[in-house]
Amino acid sequence: MQRATFLSLLLLAPLALVAGCGSEDSSSVTLYCGVDQDQSRSIAKQFTQATSVAVDYHGETEAMRSVGLPKRLMGERQRPRADVYWSNEIMHMVHLCKSGVMAPLPKGLAEDFPKAWRDPNGRYIAFGARARVFLVNKELLPDPQDWPSKVEDLLDPKYAAMGFATSMAEPLTGTTYTHAVALLTRDEPGAKAFFERMAAAREKGTMKVVSSNGRVMRAVSDSAEKVCFGLTDTDDSYIALTEKNPNLVLVYPDDGEAGLGTLLIPNTAALVKGGPHPAEAERLLRWLVSASVEETLAASRSAQIPLREGVPTPDEKRMRWRPGTDFRAMEVDWQAVGENADRWRDWLTRVFKPVD
Repeated sequence: MQRATFLSLLLLAPLALVAGCGSEDSSSVTLYCGVDQDQSRSIAKQFTQATSVAVDYHGETEAMRSVGLPKRLMGERQRPRADVYWSNEIMHMVHLCKSGVMAPLPKGLAEDFPKAWRDPNGRYIAFGARARVFLVNKELLPDPQDWPSKVEDLLDPKYAAMGFATSMAEPLTGTTYTHAVALLTRDEPGAKAFFERMAAAREKGTMKVVSSNGRVMRAVSDSAEKVCFGLTDTDDSYIALTEKNPNLVLVYPDDGEAGLGTLLIPNTAALVKGGPHPAEAERLLRWLVSASVEETLAASRSAQIPLREGVPTPDEKRMRWRPGTDFRAMEVDWQAVGENADRWRDWLTRVFKPVD
């Protein structure tokens, strides 16, 4: 951690507070966290080691990722139990902010981040992002001219004619659902037609619509599966790349002046309105969104892409680390996406019945 940040955390004194129906332990803070526990728990422990403030950590399972904790926070609005929410899905954070669950940010905290990633309403911080990318099997597609360049290429019949399938996770949960809502918010008729064609391709067997991004990664990695490329996240793709599979390459879709750009889905963190430990909550929030934590996330197995300049990144040349420099990021009205978080859920569920 940077020395200045470390010292500033040590100098912030704990403050005893009373909330709800009884006295709370002022040396602790409650964190609701939707980020993979193998990454986020260690960061919470580092905070405790540096500040002596214990973190009451509440995670969620893979099956409930980005769904369980937002519902819990909504249900606890009248009597909040959490102090800080750390989410890996910005859409749900925006929805919670609009619903009045999250508190205003401390003054001066957001100014360290690019304007494109600041919450216009001053409720959350966006940092360390995953990109929605194509993982391509070069053994099956050795000619770069055959590689996909845009999301619609998932449905290009030329791949079926070559004897291959493409793949994507069902757009019902996680980042794939967020991606679907972003596309539907931008162009509802076009996106609906795309997803209906995708469901038809699944029925034909020309596209494997599976249950998770991890399964997309594994299908593409195994040439015997005959899946020439799939749309997944950089965190799942990075796992495959670091296994030294020379047959894999990342392609950033819609990259270029004519394309929409590659979708980035950042982590977000915010204070829970009315949380029982506001002083400790602010200390934890400042820790989570620090440059040192963003560097830690970049160096982790999830390979989170820093959103602010100057944060060191791993020496992995097959990843593109700098949005706006290494690749073009998709412009997204996250406020509108958050408002539409549940708008098309039933429609997508009808089109895509969950798969095993």
